[in-house]
Amino acid sequence: MTLRTAVVGAGVVASNNHFPALSRNPRTELRAVCDVDADRAEEAAAEFGARSYADVGTMLSEESLDWVHVATPVGTHLELGRRVLEAGVPLLVQKPATTTRDELEELTDLADDRDVPVSVVHNWLYYPVVREVRRRIADGDVGPVRAVQTTVAGEGPPDETYRGDWVFDLPGGSLEEGMPHPLYLTLALGGYPRDESSVDVRTRLVGEYDRDVAYDGVQLQYVGEGGTLCSVTQLSDSSRGTAVRVLGADGSLTVDFPSMTVDERDAEAGPYHFPEERFRRNLAVSRNAVEGLARNLRKYGKEYVEDEFDVHLRGSPDGHYYLLDRASRALEAGRRPPCDPEESYWTLTLVERVREAARESRSD
Repeated sequence: MTLRTAVVGAGVVASNNHFPALSRNPRTELRAVCDVDADRAEEAAAEFGARSYADVGTMLSEESLDWVHVATPVGTHLELGRRVLEAGVPLLVQKPATTTRDELEELTDLADDRDVPVSVVHNWLYYPVVREVRRRIADGDVGPVRAVQTTVAGEGPPDETYRGDWVFDLPGGSLEEGMPHPLYLTLALGGYPRDESSVDVRTRLVGEYDRDVAYDGVQLQYVGEGGTLCSVTQLSDSSRGTAVRVLGADGSLTVDFPSMTVDERDAEAGPYHFPEERFRRNLAVSRNAVEGLARNLRKYGKEYVEDEFDVHLRGSPDGHYYLLDRASRALEAGRRPPCDPEESYWTLTLVERVREAARESRSD
């Protein structure tokens, strides 16, 4: 079975991820491209051998589709998603799923009523290093997870973006546009909050911007269902440093995103005031760095093969491609695709708490 697929939105994300992935994957066929900019839709459709549309309703009525991807500004997700689901077509939507939880609930209620699956693009979960960390957590390598600490820094000023001015409709500007990534990553590794009362948020606004920006830094923490202490720090206009640390009872794993390496520690190592333990730790760090270099060389080789020869690799190092491949396999087999709406619901819950904290901070 080949999934006849359409993409709504022909901007940066669709051009860099959805179009090449769908044209490369043997399980999918890019049948249609829809964009309110008819010229942009025609250009993308011509490149990938699809038909172009400027109206989603016309596309849904004229095409026989098995899957629709929505890669448009978040403010349009509800209306576009509603029309896709009403047509009875499985929906995949870019993050964040919608602007608010209420909008997401409306979509999921409609999906349940029509018995049509909805999934969301949470591509950071499918980077090779994150897949490795999730596998090792599931295998019990670090024991019960006690804490997850995620930091995303150096995102650039919140009043600058390459994605389009729609980003500035969000209270946090471009910082908020990227915020779902560290949030859903933390939720996946540390579990969902016990309840909303366990979530604490602090925001700050230290920069001066030409546009109205509600915050340019966030510190969020919550207690997970299993007692896991989870925290997320996101900063704009600072030195770069994106990492996630998983602290378990038997060890820890730290992902450094700029280098895409994993540093591991054993709970029995140390104490580090002994010179021999520091030396042992230095050797372990060096070993982890060398292993990370080897992993990145393999990743580069796979990416080169994918891009240069336009071939499908099931174990793709590209997070978007890996996720879309898994989703297509699930739909083909009649299963629910990965990244279900519950994860998005909690992601939006945390985003809304950030917005509340920013409003309270500005009113003080």
